[in-house]
Amino acid sequence: MPIPSPNNGVPRGGCDCLPRPAGDAPAMLPPNAYVLRYEDRWFGIEKHVAFEAADLVAALALAESEPVGSWAELSDGEGVLICRRGGALGAADYWSVD
Repeated sequence: MPIPSPNNGVPRGGCDCLPRPAGDAPAMLPPNAYVLRYEDRWFGIEKHVAFEAADLVAALALAESEPVGSWAELSDGEGVLICRRGGALGAADYWSVD
């Protein structure tokens, strides 16, 4: 006796239910996007956080809320380094613009 299929004979797999990006263009971050790369104070691992902010001041304010360890770098959405903090033993604990 054949066992009835829950999908009524339609083959499983190949789900196309998620939207796919048009073409092969890579996902671009919006113009007011920033990427914070830093050493986590608690775990000592490198983390990357991408976020949107109204301007650089707002981005720095958000970066200050992260548990930054001995170093951090803030870049714009295109990967251009804007400023950094720490990086050397005994380095000052403030953001410096590159």
